[in-house]
Amino acid sequence: MNIVLLGIQGSGKGTLVASLEKELEFDLISTGQLLRDEVATGSALGRHIKEVQTSGNLVELDTVLKTIQKKLKTSKSKNYVFDGFPRNLEQAKEMEKICDVDLVVCLNLTQEVALKRLLNRLTCSKCGNVFSKLRVKSNVCPICKGKLEQRYDDTPEGIAKRFEEYFRQTHPLIEFYKAKHLLIEVDANRSPEEVAEDVLRAINERNNKK
Repeated sequence: MNIVLLGIQGSGKGTLVASLEKELEFDLISTGQLLRDEVATGSALGRHIKEVQTSGNLVELDTVLKTIQKKLKTSKSKNYVFDGFPRNLEQAKEMEKICDVDLVVCLNLTQEVALKRLLNRLTCSKCGNVFSKLRVKSNVCPICKGKLEQRYDDTPEGIAKRFEEYFRQTHPLIEFYKAKHLLIEVDANRSPEEVAEDVLRAINERNNKK
């Protein structure tokens, strides 16, 4: 089963993925993490990605596809959760050439709440898990003991630009997948446990229909 996650930045996609991984055997394909891993290598491609992201723009499709195809080739799983791809209709059509989509989960969240979450977000440089500055007392990851860092693009200016890009490019995907009867919408203003419960129920229902 292949699941696509949609939602404004800060809507809790990473937290949801962690919950799904505990309950189901899915391999995460996070384009954001794949791109950040490339940035960390210091390669020419990584430097280019960092420059684009720091300006608040989206990385080019060809670059994103290269990172995804690399992940698909090295993974042994047949079940995937896609976080950060597709971001627009063009990417959605390209994705259909790579694999089928069984379910699309859209996490709905207000911009005010999303901004607050992002400005307080810390990401583990080792395992990639995300935490809030309001809930952790140090810069050490409670899971793997890696270093917790604020993403270089989590600034008010960068966040505002990403919100604008989301509503301009990604939001139309809601109607695209709704027309294919693949979309479910979930209120992400609630607790992570409530969100995960709704999504797991939808996954089970979709599996039972097969």
